[in-house]
Amino acid sequence: MNGSRDIDAQVTLPSELYQVLAQRAQSHGRSVSREIVALLTPLLIQIPNELEEEFAAWEAASDEDWLSMEGMLASLGE
Repeated sequence: MNGSRDIDAQVTLPSELYQVLAQRAQSHGRSVSREIVALLTPLLIQIPNELEEEFAAWEAASDEDWLSMEGMLASLGE
């Protein structure tokens, strides 16, 4: 990440999680904050791909499937 575009943020972590992150960071030669960024970055890249797949599946669903789902949900609400 570009240091000039970083935003300081505060996160409260359980001590056990912090210890694991600190150990990972030390083994990778990074600070704890950089380790958190390294762990989160792939997840943020993956999310848009999953959303694209979910939207494609949603668009591919037939009207009959949606009507069936609406009927089932309506019967559960009664």
